[in-house]
Amino acid sequence: MRQVLSTLVLFACSIPLFAQSTPKAEVFGGFSYLNYEVLSVNLPNGSITENCTSSSSSTTSTCQTTPASTPTLNFNPRMGLYGWNGSVTADLTPWFGFTTDFSGNYGKATDSITTTLTTTTIPCTLSCTFTDAYQLTVSDPTVYTFLFGPQFYFPAGKAKLYGRFLAGGEHKSVNESQTDTINGSVLPSMLATSATSGNYFAMAFGGGVDYPIRKKLSWRIGADYLTSTGTAQNHVRILTGVVWRLGK
Repeated sequence: MRQVLSTLVLFACSIPLFAQSTPKAEVFGGFSYLNYEVLSVNLPNGSITENCTSSSSSTTSTCQTTPASTPTLNFNPRMGLYGWNGSVTADLTPWFGFTTDFSGNYGKATDSITTTLTTTTIPCTLSCTFTDAYQLTVSDPTVYTFLFGPQFYFPAGKAKLYGRFLAGGEHKSVNESQTDTINGSVLPSMLATSATSGNYFAMAFGGGVDYPIRKKLSWRIGADYLTSTGTAQNHVRILTGVVWRLGK
């Protein structure tokens, strides 16, 4: 037990010595490209058959159908969003620091899909088949992230590699428009347009390399895999820019 305590005390006392030969902080600012999965939703698509069971009374005759399982098609559009990225890292040792990372990415692209679901009723009464068409359009996504977590350094000659794990939040907004058509007719109640926004928990795993330019300036190239809660979860971010090291 004494050996463990002695080791912990020695490590704690050695941190200031590490920090003396390490920049106290580094500031990064630059460009980022985000390959973003805007949405992930299942839309009805294909064909189904429903069985009709006739029931009659003294005044009416109706057809009761047994619901069938509906086939679907997944729509998960990806868009390229461009923007900025910045971070501040407090370096505690030559190989470890704590990072606060923030970014904003924007896009003007539009993506849409149209699916159809054909339903056939047997035995045939008045109308045997009808078709529903579903059209969904997404456009103008905007994504902001605010993340923080540990960052680790690895020397590689004159360059320096880094790896990190970050967690925090994401704010996403996107325009959505949906139209449903029944046998070629669009009803007013089946038109829906909205600007959807929300806040989600997010995480990032990534790393990169810093190439020295001058004594306290480096050029960074890095990449992060981002994941978040909500209906879309898999994103990739590429960043590049200048790192300015403060302190010794």
